[in-house]
Parts: sequence; C-alpha cells; structure tokens
Amino acid sequence: MAQVILFGGGDGGGIIITANGVRRIPPFDPGLRLELRGVSALTQASLYMRGSQNTQEYESLVNKLSNHTVGRVEAVVGKLDEDNSLIYQDDDGGFICGSTGKPPIPLPHSGPSVPGLGAILSRGVMQPDLLEFVSAANTHKIPLKDVLADPAAVAKRLQFQLSERSVHDLSQLTPANSGKITDPINREIVQFFHKVVDDGRFIENFASEPVRVSRDLGVELSNSALDRLIASGSSLRDPGTVENPVAVAIAVGIVIMLVDDVAMVGVENIVDVSGIQKL
Repeated sequence: MAQVILFGGGDGGGIIITANGVRRIPPFDPGLRLELRGVSALTQASLYMRGSQNTQEYESLVNKLSNHTVGRVEAVVGKLDEDNSLIYQDDDGGFICGSTGKPPIPLPHSGPSVPGLGAILSRGVMQPDLLEFVSAANTHKIPLKDVLADPAAVAKRLQFQLSERSVHDLSQLTPANSGKITDPINREIVQFFHKVVDDGRFIENFASEPVRVSRDLGVELSNSALDRLIASGSSLRDPGTVENPVAVAIAVGIVIMLVDDVAMVGVENIVDVSGIQKL
C-alpha cells in the first residue's frame, strides 16, 4: 500500500510513501497529469454546486472520473491506501481521495480571485444584518417581494433590529424605485431581478445562469446587463461562506447597485508623503 503526494499539478513529479520509506517519483505522462488536473477542477467546481438541484448528479460524475483516475495512478505506482492516499495540489486548488471509491475531498484555492461575500461584508460595503434579516424573513415564509417593498415594516413585524444603512440598501431594490435608477444597465437588471422574484423559481441562480433564466422568463437582456450580472454573481460565490440562496440573491442585487464600491474591495488608500510636486 502507498500514499502519493503531487504538488504543482505533478509537473515536477512528487513523492510516494510506502512501508519501505519515502522516495521521489518522476512526473506522470502528460495525459494522466491532465486527467488529475481535470478531477481537481471538477472537484473545485463542486464547491459551488452545493445546494443546487444538480448537486447529486454532478457529484456522481466527479466521483466516477476520480475512481477512474485513481485506477490509472495505481497502474503506475502500485496499490494505494484506502483512505486519503492520493493528495493533489495545483495553482487552482486540489483534492484528496483514496481507493475506497468515495468522492474526492476538495482542497480549496488559497483565496478567491474576486472579492467574496465575506470580504464585501468585512469591508463594510454591505452590513451583515442585511443578510441575517433576509434569511430570517425567508425562514418565516415572508415573500421576498414584501421584504423589498417595505423592509422597515417587515423588520418591525419580525422584531428584528435592522440598521438604517441596510434599510437604505434594500430600498434601492424596491420595485417602486426601479424607474428612478439613472444607470440604464442597472435599471434593466433590477427590473429583471423583480421578474425573477415574482416568478420565484430562479432566485438562487439568476446571476450565475442569466441567459437560461432570462430565456425561461421570456426576458431579453442586453450584453452589458448580462456581463454585469455574471461579474456580480461570481463575486459573491464564495464556497467558504455559508450561504442562504435568497439572501445571496439580494446581495447580488445590491452589489450591482454598489458596483464601484465593490470594485474597491481590498484596495487600500495610497498616501503620497514624498513632498514632490506631481504634474
């Protein structure tokens, strides 16, 4: 039995641990390295699929491919231990699996390439109580359109202490205010969002799959609106954050309205102390 550890996608080889000790192993053939990279990428993608209606089917697909890949690795290095015997890491993350046939365990990427929901909250772009409030309303079966129509009234009904900042942010998505939005792309997206809310079937994925959702709702979106939806939706897909789909849907809408603030998440103010006059 053996354990194999591959770093950097296995391009530089790796190490194999057996009962007889530890030794380095050369890189596998390019086809197997690509297959391992594919398993890693699909495993990372499964983090973003959790809670969706296709989760079980997707995980079955990943498991089938990982079992095939483990078999190929065993053909090269010999029998692997049953648990956690293959450890793979590349620039985009990695996975751990064994020879039992269980699904691979993802090793998340060290950090999201775009600001995640946690970063947006910690930087004050959006208040945490807003998501807690929307989650509470959803738990009490209060329709989302009622929450958007009068967030202060719903907060009073739930005896929820909602900050003035969050009331203001939610009011930007109030149906009555959609016609007052000056940016035509934002106005188009918010009006589309209200159709999503009224329909109720696509709240979870209206930003991650905007073309399919708009087609199913009979709404035609401009390319600019689609691009902004995709960008805002991806910025909040943070697998390290516990997500309520309805609350995240609201967050996406607000992020679109605050797109300039979100773009500055993680960018610190630079102070010039040189005293040199600039042109």
